[in-house]
Amino acid sequence: MRKIVSFVKANYYVLSPFLIALYTVLFLYTQNQHEYLLKVLLIPAVISLMFALLLLGICKLIFRRWDRAVFISSLAVFLSFSFGRFVELIKNVSFQIGSFEVTPAVLVGAVMLLVLISVSVFAFKFRKKFVSLNKIVAVLAAVLVGIQIFTIVSFELQSGRAARASQPVSKIEVDKSQNVTTPDIYYFIFDRYAGPDSTSEQYGFDNSAFYKYLENSGFYVADKSRSNYPKTFLSLGSSLNMEYLDSITEKTNGGASKDESLVTPLIEDSKVLKFLKEKGYSYVHVGSWWEQTKKNKNADYAFAPVIKEYLGADEFTAGFFNTTVAAPLLKLVLHDPVDVSSDPHNNIHRQSAVYQFKALEEINSIKSPKFVFVHVLLPHDPFVFDKNCNPISEKIVNQNTHQVNYINQLQCTNIQIKKILDRLKNSQNPPVIVLQSDEGPFPMNSPIDGKQSWGNATDTALREKFPILNAYYFPGQKYEDTQLYKEISPVNSFKVLFNTYFGTEHELEDDKSYIFEDSKNYYKFTDVTNIVR
Repeated sequence: MRKIVSFVKANYYVLSPFLIALYTVLFLYTQNQHEYLLKVLLIPAVISLMFALLLLGICKLIFRRWDRAVFISSLAVFLSFSFGRFVELIKNVSFQIGSFEVTPAVLVGAVMLLVLISVSVFAFKFRKKFVSLNKIVAVLAAVLVGIQIFTIVSFELQSGRAARASQPVSKIEVDKSQNVTTPDIYYFIFDRYAGPDSTSEQYGFDNSAFYKYLENSGFYVADKSRSNYPKTFLSLGSSLNMEYLDSITEKTNGGASKDESLVTPLIEDSKVLKFLKEKGYSYVHVGSWWEQTKKNKNADYAFAPVIKEYLGADEFTAGFFNTTVAAPLLKLVLHDPVDVSSDPHNNIHRQSAVYQFKALEEINSIKSPKFVFVHVLLPHDPFVFDKNCNPISEKIVNQNTHQVNYINQLQCTNIQIKKILDRLKNSQNPPVIVLQSDEGPFPMNSPIDGKQSWGNATDTALREKFPILNAYYFPGQKYEDTQLYKEISPVNSFKVLFNTYFGTEHELEDDKSYIFEDSKNYYKFTDVTNIVR
């Protein structure tokens, strides 16, 4: 035992590259812990540690001495895993050398390579050992890792997520004894699609032709509809359960929580889904790249985009790759020629939307009755389409204002929506369709800060954010005989649908719009209905 202790004391500095690698993963997670569960750490942690081991082995072969190998591999790990962050710092820096364009990635890569070569040459010539320096680096890295672990554990305990995760997972099963004759139901969410008031008043764009198309196609257009909440997970948690989220406020010390996963069970095991499965409906889930709607354990048929540039990785792992030197290397090997963006995340955004539109062509053949949930992250930025749905690069995007780019992507979204609806309405048994956005665009005419401090938002910002797309296609029904009305909000959508087609007697909620204070107080709600109407 003493020999082991003595060996560890003398050689713990060898852990430096591994601790640095682990720190980069843990640091990224603590910055986004409110969005992801602990399980997303496994793949990037294993990858980072294996990469550190590989670099250490290569450096040992080159430099022969362990102290040199540890010193150089630690530096190489740090530079490799910081690549994306340095690129982001100088993302607007680019210039030409003859016909060659020096992009931020090229510039950062060249500087890092120069640093690594210079230090390697120095290490070869420096005769003294690096053991003391390596030990200092190892201790500092260990402290940083410890801080991240403490932060993660504290959050998990305070939020109660660990206890919730330990509960057995149950899946809602279809009641096949039901003989359902009602039509299929499609619930479309087009993320950040602005309502008519917002596009005309805030963006100076007349979108009336699209709404006229909906009306001529038999839709009831609720053109005075407002979102119930200004963020996707809150909006979906509310609409899919036909209720406001006051119960979470009560469970979180008056709403003082930044844990988004509190709403995840409401989205996955929603009251809407449970009701329809009890009625014999199968569930078709068409997911986005966003983790909370990418998959659903209750889906009988699942369609989720596979992002080839990141080898099909989940959202967090893809984000981790994007901070490392692996991003440009993966892009070089796996790049789709159609993707004109230099940012892999932008390409993911475009690829996911294209995948979803193609997936919808297959769904009509799935046996009825079915409930189809589709969350498309359009016209939500990043901006990757022009108004005719052609892929666009950052260079073109940067030539326009945010507002122009948004309207262009919205017009592309209109084109895709029309294609989908024309196909569905002309099917042999037209389905019920709820066409909706979860929230409006992020305010640009009166911006709020990046921490989602809605408590400081101006009235102008709120009136840009809350008007949404909201339209209903109820085949076989006269709209004057339904409970639909111009101001209906998402919290009442399925109450009206179920009352109309299933004879339920849901009492409608008052249509209200709420903001939360900031990203640390997601469930501390303030009623802004009178401002946004």
